[in-house]
Amino acid sequence: MNVRALLLLLLFALPLGVQQIDAQQEAQNPPIPPNVPQQPAATLPGASTPESGSRSNTTSSKSTPAAGTAPGQTLPLPPIPMAPTRADDSYAIYSLLMPGSYLLNLGPDNNQTWLVADATILRGQPGDRVPSARRCIQPPADRQQDFQAVFEDFDQHKTESIQLERDFQVQIPYQLLNQQQRDSFADTRTASGPAPDAATADQFRGAPGITYFSQVYFNLDNSLALVYMQEFCGPKCGEGQWIALEKVTGGWVRRNWNVCTLAS
Repeated sequence: MNVRALLLLLLFALPLGVQQIDAQQEAQNPPIPPNVPQQPAATLPGASTPESGSRSNTTSSKSTPAAGTAPGQTLPLPPIPMAPTRADDSYAIYSLLMPGSYLLNLGPDNNQTWLVADATILRGQPGDRVPSARRCIQPPADRQQDFQAVFEDFDQHKTESIQLERDFQVQIPYQLLNQQQRDSFADTRTASGPAPDAATADQFRGAPGITYFSQVYFNLDNSLALVYMQEFCGPKCGEGQWIALEKVTGGWVRRNWNVCTLAS
């Protein structure tokens, strides 16, 4: 074989060899399909985050599979304690919003006691049917830049569920309900469900429904805030909405910056 023939043979064989190597690497490391959310990594206690100027909860837990979670869906982390730097303002906001106008409108006989989920709910997760906070909260033009820091705080902490404590400051007795208790309450509001026993009926007597909160998200100086609030009173009874708030002299006030509300 002359030199020219050998060079031509090598020229055509080289791309084939490269393609074979690429195919082997792709089989070992298949590309991630587009739009498939990845499982968030658990944060070790005391670990820092890469986002500068942001605040994080100081305690975290490893993630565990959740029953009924769809393949590829982001799994929620177990509830963690609320960061001390967030607690006073968060509970002040929760207390201000309770019980919610929807439940309050059910009348005084149904507002003898209030029920609150004992862990915050997650919003902005894959498959969430609730409109995004950025779509629903539209501050006036001169406040949009200030509120951007709140949205960034939401982005950082939206996969965290917070364990709530009895730090609400309200005038009416209230109960924090765990998942089993919330399921029991839901059974009492379902016509097709089993009739509640006497103890269950007595526990929820005078309660209009259950109030669910997300974590409260803040800007850096805790002067603006965002929270999702959901009220449940039955299969076709309830309301959910994003709420924007601002701290003024005297405490927190709601701002009418929400352009969408969900009712069941």
